[in-house]
Amino acid sequence: MMKFYSALVFTVTLVILAFVYWDYTESTMKGNSENGIWKAMYKEQKIGGSSIGWLASIKQKNKEKITVKKIKFLEEDKVLVERTEFYEGRDDIDGTVYSLHPFSYPDIYLGDAPKEGNSYQIQIIWEDSSGKEHNDNIKLE
Repeated sequence: MMKFYSALVFTVTLVILAFVYWDYTESTMKGNSENGIWKAMYKEQKIGGSSIGWLASIKQKNKEKITVKKIKFLEEDKVLVERTEFYEGRDDIDGTVYSLHPFSYPDIYLGDAPKEGNSYQIQIIWEDSSGKEHNDNIKLE
């Protein structure tokens, strides 16, 4: 019976280590807002093992009803993309349903790989249910 538990502990440990290794070696930059509402990611996208570019996306981590006014994705101080209009409804081409709360389609940018030594961040300007405006900056690392 002791051998079974030892083998089980070894297997579970190996699986956990594999997930940790995969998470740290994957081509990804991540960040969270200081207030814990937003999670952002800049990740390499691959099809069949070949890179098709890097995709920046954000997700709201809570269920609070908010209104997003603007999203910016920046490299150093240069704005790579700025969004102020957000579509809600069904895509006529592939049938994807988009909603504004929370973002059902969080992708905001598809482009080149990050440049070595440059900083990247996402800025989100949003309004809470009482009408107060907030400005969150997420540094991607």
